[in-house]
Amino acid sequence: MDYVQVLAAVVCFLVLVVAFKHVDLQIRINNILDLQLKANKEKEKEAESIEKKSDPPATDDRL
Repeated sequence: MDYVQVLAAVVCFLVLVVAFKHVDLQIRINNILDLQLKANKEKEKEAESIEKKSDPPATDDRL
């Protein structure tokens, strides 16, 4: 093997490593965004339930 083939093998290996790291990072970001979305939905549900509990019942003032 001459140095060009060795260099090509090293470059291919590094490309594979970078591609793997990129995919791993994308999966982590996706998981973080999913958790954030779930937390926001739970906060909205809690806010709605608190809002419903604090609202007094509507009365009819036409009497």
